[in-house]
Amino acid sequence: MSTSIELEFADGSYTFALPLARINELQTKTGLGIGGLFNRVLKGVARIGNQVVLAPAAAEFHVADVIETVRQGLIGGGRGIVDGQEIEVTPAVADRLVKNYALERPLTDAWSIAASVLGACIVGYDPPKKKDPPKPKPKPRTRRKAG
Repeated sequence: MSTSIELEFADGSYTFALPLARINELQTKTGLGIGGLFNRVLKGVARIGNQVVLAPAAAEFHVADVIETVRQGLIGGGRGIVDGQEIEVTPAVADRLVKNYALERPLTDAWSIAASVLGACIVGYDPPKKKDPPKPKPKPRTRRKAG
């Protein structure tokens, strides 16, 4: 079980995590304890299998709740894969990503990421197991006639 999660975001795939320093910053920025933030962000969110389903009419999050969770999660994760290359995610990179890909898009995009990041932090995340390649089927045996 992990407290970090890999998610498609912006221009690649990023690791999101909320270690203690990021949780403290998030609590300061939102004015809520991590439990209260988790509760507020998850109102209106359901998970069906690996898919997050959103019901915006039931939501109670504040903009800072989701935007700061995405930002702090990016900083805490510290890495991403863009065009097949690993990149370091610094606070400046996280700010740029949030500005370009979260603030200029519908809030539901950031909301779903924030819910997943907080879920991994609070209850853990079990990444899907990679499927083993199929085993080759044995060739049918043919009987040779004695002769």
